[in-house]
Amino acid sequence: MRTVRKNMAAPRPQVRRRRRGAGVGAVAAVAALLAPLLVGSAAAAPAAVVDHLYLSGAATGNVIGYEVTAGAAPRQIAGTPIHTGFGALTIKASPDGRFLYTVSPGPSAEIVVFSIGPGGSLTPVPGTPVAVPEAPLGMNLSPDGRHLVLTTGPSLSGGANLRSYAVRPDGVPVELGHSVPAGPLGDLGGAPVPMPVVSADSRNVYLANYFGGTVTRFELHADGSLSEAREKIRSGGGPVSPTISPDGNFLYTSNEFTANISAFRIEANGGLREVAGSPFAAGTTPHGLTISPDGRFLYTPNALSNNVTGYAVRADGSLGELPGSPFPGGPPATVPGQVLISSDGRQLHAVDIIGSSPTPFVALRSYSVGDDGSLQVDPGAPVNTGLLFSAASVLVPGR
Repeated sequence: MRTVRKNMAAPRPQVRRRRRGAGVGAVAAVAALLAPLLVGSAAAAPAAVVDHLYLSGAATGNVIGYEVTAGAAPRQIAGTPIHTGFGALTIKASPDGRFLYTVSPGPSAEIVVFSIGPGGSLTPVPGTPVAVPEAPLGMNLSPDGRHLVLTTGPSLSGGANLRSYAVRPDGVPVELGHSVPAGPLGDLGGAPVPMPVVSADSRNVYLANYFGGTVTRFELHADGSLSEAREKIRSGGGPVSPTISPDGNFLYTSNEFTANISAFRIEANGGLREVAGSPFAAGTTPHGLTISPDGRFLYTPNALSNNVTGYAVRADGSLGELPGSPFPGGPPATVPGQVLISSDGRQLHAVDIIGSSPTPFVALRSYSVGDDGSLQVDPGAPVNTGLLFSAASVLVPGR
């Protein structure tokens, strides 16, 4: 019986080996089928985001557009530059990225509107330009896309006015007849122009008062009417580029005269309260600042330092300068005027003025943005846009 048991038990290891071999073979076959998919998935890097960057040249009277993407030189958008009129120091896009707005103080006082087509192409919107009673200066749109606010001047009293427009579905701004005094131009500054920004809930307008060193708040009502000035709060000297954080909780200005950044908390009623530690040191003549789409980082170009200061944005809205900041600017004689961050937060674009009078030209450079917010200058020479003197700029996420 013991011998029989041994003879009966003897084949079992062979059977087990055959079964294991069959299992391994099946797994190997499945792995072979899945391998190309797994390898392809692991190897595929996130597609580079393609954005459109538009510039409006005050001295040239043109708008020019570029397709910008990480790892590639800016590519000029077909059909641009396109003539608009002279003296524009502002350019904005509708929140949905369908329309582009700029102004022409001369030869005619107008709001100029383009529809943004495939590839970033620009087409004048029927029914525009829209005539303006006084020279248009600064401009912005409400985040809900319903209203456009515009500073104009000089008025009959020699000051500036804040005006509101309804924005039709076709992009045409229609004046509502609502305007309020925005202060004397000596207080607001004729150059740079008085710059408005609208709160995230589209209920308040904040106006940077350049020579006054303050930010003034106006209420924007649902019907487009504007209140008289509700408050005026002290900032640093020469505030420009008022910018609201992506979460709508904080407002920042670059202060040219005092070389720093002011930070304000936006209260529930729209009122401003200065953040502890504000203002925060920057370089010489900080100007057109930008905030990353996730709200973690803020950058300002320092025009007369020829560099860029970067900050980490803390939960309370205060700023901490990033390691390695300030980051280098362009070649000698470069005056960086504005920075714009890509819609994916991976690239920072610098709008520079290079050279001296009488023909300083506007150029584009870029930086790669690290996970920690640090900046690495991208290779390649600055791209000459052909615009002269000053340029306002805006970045529109590709659609």
